[in-house]
Amino acid sequence: MIKEYIEKIASGMNLTIEEAYNAMNHIMEGSCNNSQIAGFLLALKTKGETAEEIAGFVKAMRNKSIKINTEYENLIDVCGTGGDGSNTFNISTAAAFVVAGCGIRVAKHGNKSISSKCGSADILNYLGININLSPEAAREALEKIGITFLFAPKYHPAMKYAAEVRRELEVRTVFNILGPLTNPASTKKQLIGTFNTKTAELMSQAVRYLDMKKVCFVCTSDNLDEISLTETTKVIEYDQNSTIKKYEIKPESFGYKIIDKSNIISNSVEKNAEIILSVLRDKVKNDAFFVVSANAAMALYTAEYSNDLNECIKAAEESILSGKAYEKLISLKSFGEQFA
Repeated sequence: MIKEYIEKIASGMNLTIEEAYNAMNHIMEGSCNNSQIAGFLLALKTKGETAEEIAGFVKAMRNKSIKINTEYENLIDVCGTGGDGSNTFNISTAAAFVVAGCGIRVAKHGNKSISSKCGSADILNYLGININLSPEAAREALEKIGITFLFAPKYHPAMKYAAEVRRELEVRTVFNILGPLTNPASTKKQLIGTFNTKTAELMSQAVRYLDMKKVCFVCTSDNLDEISLTETTKVIEYDQNSTIKKYEIKPESFGYKIIDKSNIISNSVEKNAEIILSVLRDKVKNDAFFVVSANAAMALYTAEYSNDLNECIKAAEESILSGKAYEKLISLKSFGEQFA
């Protein structure tokens, strides 16, 4: 069956949602060999994915995943597609603790490095946080602390059939796009950084077919998958009425100046940790502080903490400066130690 889909895609034709769902099901069931999976992914990359294909793939992955049930309406994930090749520190991971410090529950979905230097799981593990919590423990952390980490391989066991191919290809594939849309806690609000505006457009169209309430896709003009404050950020905002707004945010929108990109670059997990701790623990008002605050503020806006971005930036800064954000990190670390 997968061969038919590969041939269709290779000829430049698009899959329907149902065909995309079936194709991903075959991959997730282990019915395809590595060559077929690689051929499928590269054919898709060459043709260019459609919103319907993305939606079909997401639906299949969600159905194959292990889920944690929550009753929280105001639950958000803050993540990026990765693959922008920028080697910036783990901005969305740091921002997640800031958002949690503002009283918004965060279900952070992430993985180890695949197409980047350091994934969210790598940095959290280095900081002493248990990334291998069971679904039950992860849910308890969300309830008691207000933030939890959902390590993708634990919740998407069927992804093991594609994992080797992804590692060997070492290039962005459709899975970079799918990961943020397959949160095991079924978050209906998300801030998603994308590696270019074309991808943001594609994902914003795909969520029309998914059960989402509010999603903001961000991409800096220099193709960084976060609000980097190095350039203007393009935003595509989707809401549950299928309304899509497109606009730009400049650093001054947050009350900040354009920063020096070299100050948010890291080539190791150790450097990542150093930068994050300088912000959350040491409360140093460096360029990383401003970037984390800006991304946290946009996440708060997405979570409907406030429709006023100025209020969101004030809350984000207060979360850091009061120590609430760092307290969330320490609490999650302490919580996980009992399961080590």
